Amino acid sequence: MMRNVGSSSSSGKGIAAVVGVGPQLGRSVARKFAHEGYTVAILARDLGRLSRVAEEIAREEKAQVFAIRIDCADPRSVREAFEGVLSLGFVEVLVYNAYHSSSSYPSHHPTSFTHVPFQSFQTSISVSVFAAFLCAQQVIPGMMDKGKGTILFSGCSASLNGVAGFSELCCGKFALRALSQCLAREYQAFGIHVAHVIIDGVVGPPRERNIAPRGTVAEQSFNTGGQDGEGEGESSGVMGMDPDVLAQTYWSLHVQDQRAWTQELDIRPSNTRF
Repeated sequence: MMRNVGSSSSSGKGIAAVVGVGPQLGRSVARKFAHEGYTVAILARDLGRLSRVAEEIAREEKAQVFAIRIDCADPRSVREAFEGVLSLGFVEVLVYNAYHSSSSYPSHHPTSFTHVPFQSFQTSISVSVFAAFLCAQQVIPGMMDKGKGTILFSGCSASLNGVAGFSELCCGKFALRALSQCLAREYQAFGIHVAHVIIDGVVGPPRERNIAPRGTVAEQSFNTGGQDGEGEGESSGVMGMDPDVLAQTYWSLHVQDQRAWTQELDIRPSNTRF
């Protein structure tokens, strides 16, 4: 299901599709691209909440924003959602920002491997990489036809290192990183910039919203944004990263000169120890 918010756009730019729009990073990325003149499609599972986000961005940025429901654990839902996205026009930008957090075993708490339900593990892999695979397959043909496009994947420190108690998250994020590298090497010659963004830290609320901080220390490494919402807040003594500032990095990757493309970068607050 798709809901359209905002006046019609006269921009000659393509569509910016952001998959995994919660209250923080996904929303900030969508707002940034809308601010830069793009028509934006935002996708998540909760269409009611998503529509409110679309209305907010459309009002603030005087942009056209489409809210489209997607269940990244369901391949049929992903395909149907992107039928809606592609009906809007040429998808110039895809930002994949979804991940799965089990309600029984949330990703910011370690879970003994023997206690991880198979269905939860399977869903985590589906959301982290299978859906990313399907989304990329939907938009790459159009990008090849136009000779341009940007695909950005959100990762975290679990993309680089296996961690005890986080097998669900790490396995999916490892695979997403591999997908990003494969696509970058296959399609950069066609003018398609593929990059993997490792967010190594807590993503907090934008400073201007003045939302009371909350969170846990474990979220420092594993908070990357999510399909149904993003972890928010700052841990005691930990500098939270402003999602609006992070969104500027995503924008910078999109407009980066193709003579020196970044394939992967990591971002962390200045008080984080390596």
